[in-house]
Amino acid sequence: MTIRVPRSPRPRLRASVLASALLLGSLCATPLLAQARPAPAPAQASALQAEAERLAAQLPGDVGAALVHLESGRAVYVNADRPLPMASTMKVPVAVHILKLVDEGRLGLQQQVLLGPDDIYPDMGGPMDTHLSAGSAITLRDLLHMMITVSDNNATDILIRTGGGPEAVQQRMRALGVDGLRVDRYIWELLANYYGDAASHARPLGPAAYGALSRSERSEAQRRANMDAWNADPRDTSSARAMAQLLQRTWKGEILSPESTRVLQRIMLDTRTGSARLRGMLPSGTPVAHKTGTVGDVINDVGVIELPNGRGHVVTAVFIRSRASTDARDAAIAQLARAAHDYFLFVP
Repeated sequence: MTIRVPRSPRPRLRASVLASALLLGSLCATPLLAQARPAPAPAQASALQAEAERLAAQLPGDVGAALVHLESGRAVYVNADRPLPMASTMKVPVAVHILKLVDEGRLGLQQQVLLGPDDIYPDMGGPMDTHLSAGSAITLRDLLHMMITVSDNNATDILIRTGGGPEAVQQRMRALGVDGLRVDRYIWELLANYYGDAASHARPLGPAAYGALSRSERSEAQRRANMDAWNADPRDTSSARAMAQLLQRTWKGEILSPESTRVLQRIMLDTRTGSARLRGMLPSGTPVAHKTGTVGDVINDVGVIELPNGRGHVVTAVFIRSRASTDARDAAIAQLARAAHDYFLFVP
């Protein structure tokens, strides 16, 4: 579900440095003087707002973004209430739901799941399809790790089922007061719909039928029609504001126990996908706990960036639905993340 495209970092690094310099020039003309004075009241993020709107406007299609300084609450939103397909970023609410069940004593991270013959769908991506089969046993913690770090879709579906199904995840979000975020389908179901099949809970596809569907030939016109229908589907969508709210509350310890919060943070810090997105233009070594999502026109990345020198954290949620190139969509996310990083780092 995640497409990796090799790309050279040098031109992007130069672009990020230039963009940061221009942004900082408009943000504060005398940063050293500002540091020398007593800390003023939090600045309004009007310069960052203008820059975020400019960056979002460069892409054709839809861009929704939420950039929130966790500690101060200062925030910038661009089309942040527009529901857009989550793709694999829906694995964040799934992880929160599973860890909440752990906190409630209904599941255990070391609890093992014995895989049955219908648990591994082919052509869904990730190590489970390659390395595991019916009869294998795997812990919930390992499933969480594979779901987030390498976006394993089979691991996701097993966790959703273990947690009571998509409806249980959605009910959890409602109970937490997270509005504007929907979890409606298993991944196999979501992808079958993307391929043009009307699979659902009531009309399920087994692994063999799903594999045949994923490998079937479709004309370019049919692919486009299927993609347009999937893009317009209200299921499994979120606003950038809702996803940012879920991340904010989780990072603040308002949803999970301290131990479960740390588990999720550690796993998201280990994400291996999307190196050109939130992390793409940040200073080398910047800690970023995040989750990517990619399906067709949709490229997303959501997470938390840690600022240096104790300056706090930036909750960042960017959803893109656009026919622009993969490089252009990745770069838009990277530029928004760098703009937010530099603003909240240098403007107290």
